[in-house]
Amino acid sequence: MGRTPGDLVEDRSAPGTGPVARDAAVPTYKKPSTAQLIIGTLGDTLSQWGGGQGTFLPGLARQKQAAAEAAQYQQRRTDEYTDWERKQQYESAHPKTPADDTFTRALVAGGIDPGSPQAKALYLQRAQTLASPAPNFVSDGAGGGRWVTPPSMGMGMQGAPQAPVGKLTPLGGGGAPSQGARTFPVR
Repeated sequence: MGRTPGDLVEDRSAPGTGPVARDAAVPTYKKPSTAQLIIGTLGDTLSQWGGGQGTFLPGLARQKQAAAEAAQYQQRRTDEYTDWERKQQYESAHPKTPADDTFTRALVAGGIDPGSPQAKALYLQRAQTLASPAPNFVSDGAGGGRWVTPPSMGMGMQGAPQAPVGKLTPLGGGGAPSQGARTFPVR
Protein backbone atom coordinates (compact mmCIF):
# COMPACT_ATOMS: atom_id res chain seq x y z
CA MET A 1 0.00 0.00 0.00
CA GLY A 2 1.61 3.26 -1.10
CA ARG A 3 1.72 6.34 1.04
CA THR A 4 0.69 9.76 -0.14
CA PRO A 5 2.16 13.01 1.14
CA GLY A 6 -1.10 13.72 2.98
CA ASP A 7 -0.82 10.58 5.12
CA LEU A 8 -0.35 10.96 8.85
CA VAL A 9 2.96 9.84 10.32
CA GLU A 10 4.50 10.25 13.73
CA ASP A 11 7.04 13.03 14.04
CA ARG A 12 10.45 11.60 15.00
CA SER A 13 11.70 14.87 16.44
CA ALA A 14 9.22 14.54 19.31
CA PRO A 15 8.50 10.86 19.94
CA GLY A 16 5.23 10.14 21.63
CA THR A 17 3.46 13.30 20.50
CA GLY A 18 1.15 11.29 18.26
CA PRO A 19 0.43 11.47 14.56
CA VAL A 20 1.07 14.76 12.83
CA ALA A 21 0.47 15.83 9.26
CA ARG A 22 3.41 15.67 6.90
CA ASP A 23 5.37 18.80 6.17
CA ALA A 24 3.48 21.17 3.85
CA ALA A 25 6.75 22.17 2.15
CA VAL A 26 7.24 18.62 0.81
CA PRO A 27 6.73 18.76 -2.96
CA THR A 28 3.92 16.66 -4.32
CA TYR A 29 3.18 15.64 -7.87
CA LYS A 30 -0.30 16.09 -9.26
CA LYS A 31 -0.72 14.52 -12.66
CA PRO A 32 -1.85 17.14 -15.18
CA SER A 33 -5.11 16.64 -17.02
CA THR A 34 -5.16 15.55 -20.64
CA ALA A 35 -5.99 19.09 -21.78
CA GLN A 36 -3.03 20.49 -19.79
CA LEU A 37 -0.71 17.89 -21.34
CA ILE A 38 -1.88 18.75 -24.86
CA ILE A 39 -1.60 22.51 -24.36
CA GLY A 40 1.78 22.25 -22.58
CA THR A 41 3.26 19.98 -25.24
CA LEU A 42 1.89 22.24 -27.99
CA GLY A 43 3.40 25.28 -26.25
CA ASP A 44 6.79 23.57 -25.96
CA THR A 45 6.68 22.60 -29.66
CA LEU A 46 5.82 26.13 -30.75
CA SER A 47 8.54 27.53 -28.49
CA GLN A 48 11.13 25.20 -30.06
CA TRP A 49 9.99 26.13 -33.59
CA GLY A 50 10.53 29.76 -32.65
CA GLY A 51 14.10 29.04 -31.52
CA GLY A 52 13.41 28.87 -27.79
CA GLN A 53 13.26 26.03 -25.33
CA GLY A 54 10.20 24.30 -24.00
CA THR A 55 9.44 24.67 -20.31
CA PHE A 56 6.38 22.50 -19.72
CA LEU A 57 7.79 18.98 -20.17
CA PRO A 58 11.16 19.67 -18.42
CA GLY A 59 9.23 21.29 -15.55
CA LEU A 60 6.92 18.29 -15.38
CA ALA A 61 9.94 15.97 -15.18
CA ARG A 62 11.46 18.08 -12.37
CA GLN A 63 8.19 17.96 -10.44
CA LYS A 64 8.01 14.18 -10.79
CA GLN A 65 11.61 13.78 -9.62
CA ALA A 66 11.17 16.15 -6.65
CA ALA A 67 7.99 14.34 -5.59
CA ALA A 68 9.71 10.94 -5.89
CA GLU A 69 12.67 12.15 -3.80
CA ALA A 70 10.31 13.61 -1.18
CA ALA A 71 8.35 10.35 -1.01
CA GLN A 72 11.60 8.39 -0.66
CA TYR A 73 12.77 10.74 2.12
CA GLN A 74 9.46 10.42 3.97
CA GLN A 75 9.59 6.63 3.66
CA ARG A 76 13.15 6.62 5.06
CA ARG A 77 12.01 8.81 7.97
CA THR A 78 9.12 6.47 8.67
CA ASP A 79 11.41 3.44 8.53
CA GLU A 80 13.97 5.09 10.85
CA TYR A 81 11.23 6.00 13.31
CA THR A 82 9.92 2.44 13.26
CA ASP A 83 13.44 1.13 13.94
CA TRP A 84 13.92 3.63 16.79
CA GLU A 85 10.54 2.74 18.28
CA ARG A 86 11.28 -1.01 18.15
CA LYS A 87 14.67 -0.45 19.79
CA GLN A 88 13.03 1.58 22.58
CA GLN A 89 10.43 -1.14 23.12
CA TYR A 90 13.12 -3.82 23.23
CA GLU A 91 15.27 -1.87 25.69
CA SER A 92 12.30 -1.21 27.98
CA ALA A 93 11.32 -4.89 27.85
CA HIS A 94 14.94 -6.04 28.42
CA PRO A 95 16.59 -3.60 30.86
CA LYS A 96 20.31 -3.91 31.44
CA THR A 97 21.26 -5.69 34.62
CA PRO A 98 23.94 -4.35 36.98
CA ALA A 99 26.21 -7.15 35.73
CA ASP A 100 26.41 -5.35 32.40
CA ASP A 101 29.18 -2.98 33.54
CA THR A 102 32.82 -4.02 33.58
CA PHE A 103 33.41 -3.41 37.30
CA THR A 104 30.45 -5.59 38.30
CA ARG A 105 31.60 -8.36 35.96
CA ALA A 106 35.04 -8.17 37.60
CA LEU A 107 33.44 -8.52 41.05
CA VAL A 108 31.44 -11.55 39.93
CA ALA A 109 34.56 -13.07 38.34
CA GLY A 110 36.34 -12.55 41.68
CA GLY A 111 33.59 -14.41 43.52
CA ILE A 112 31.99 -11.34 45.14
CA ASP A 113 28.20 -11.02 45.11
CA PRO A 114 27.28 -7.56 43.66
CA GLY A 115 24.60 -7.12 46.37
CA SER A 116 26.85 -7.96 49.34
CA PRO A 117 28.16 -5.36 51.85
CA GLN A 118 31.70 -6.08 50.64
CA ALA A 119 30.69 -5.18 47.05
CA LYS A 120 28.95 -2.01 48.27
CA ALA A 121 32.15 -0.96 50.02
CA LEU A 122 34.13 -1.65 46.85
CA TYR A 123 31.62 0.38 44.78
CA LEU A 124 32.00 3.29 47.22
CA GLN A 125 35.80 3.05 47.11
CA ARG A 126 35.70 3.00 43.30
CA ALA A 127 33.42 6.04 43.17
CA GLN A 128 35.73 7.98 45.50
CA THR A 129 38.77 6.98 43.46
CA LEU A 130 37.14 8.11 40.24
CA ALA A 131 36.02 11.40 41.83
CA SER A 132 39.44 12.33 43.22
CA PRO A 133 42.08 13.73 40.88
CA ALA A 134 45.21 11.74 40.13
CA PRO A 135 48.39 12.87 41.91
CA ASN A 136 50.98 14.72 39.83
CA PHE A 137 54.75 14.49 40.16
CA VAL A 138 56.36 17.90 40.67
CA SER A 139 60.07 17.90 39.88
CA ASP A 140 62.48 20.05 41.88
CA GLY A 141 64.85 20.33 38.87
CA ALA A 142 67.71 18.40 40.51
CA GLY A 143 66.41 14.92 39.74
CA GLY A 144 64.11 14.72 42.74
CA GLY A 145 60.60 15.89 43.44
CA ARG A 146 57.40 14.96 45.19
CA TRP A 147 53.90 13.72 44.45
CA VAL A 148 51.20 16.37 44.82
CA THR A 149 47.48 15.64 44.80
CA PRO A 150 45.52 18.63 43.49
CA PRO A 151 42.38 19.58 45.42
CA SER A 152 39.29 17.78 44.23
CA MET A 153 36.14 19.53 43.17
CA GLY A 154 34.31 17.97 46.08
CA MET A 155 31.71 19.47 48.37
CA GLY A 156 32.32 23.06 49.35
CA MET A 157 35.05 23.50 46.77
CA GLN A 158 34.74 25.98 43.97
CA GLY A 159 36.37 26.08 40.58
CA ALA A 160 38.61 28.81 39.24
CA PRO A 161 38.07 32.31 40.67
CA GLN A 162 35.31 34.21 38.90
CA ALA A 163 36.80 37.64 39.62
CA PRO A 164 40.35 39.01 39.62
CA VAL A 165 42.41 38.09 42.65
CA GLY A 166 44.75 40.74 44.05
CA LYS A 167 45.71 44.09 42.53
CA LEU A 168 45.93 44.31 38.77
CA THR A 169 48.40 46.71 37.23
CA PRO A 170 48.65 47.71 33.59
CA LEU A 171 51.54 46.41 31.52
CA GLY A 172 54.48 48.71 31.11
CA GLY A 173 55.20 49.74 34.67
CA GLY A 174 51.85 50.66 36.11
CA GLY A 175 50.39 53.98 37.06
CA ALA A 176 47.78 56.02 35.25
CA PRO A 177 48.30 56.61 31.53
CA SER A 178 49.55 60.03 30.57
CA GLN A 179 47.19 62.59 29.13
CA GLY A 180 48.41 62.09 25.58
CA ALA A 181 48.41 58.28 25.56
CA ARG A 182 46.51 56.67 22.69
CA THR A 183 45.85 53.10 21.86
CA PHE A 184 45.59 53.56 18.08
CA PRO A 185 47.87 55.53 15.74
CA VAL A 186 46.48 58.80 14.44
CA ARG A 187 46.39 59.19 10.66
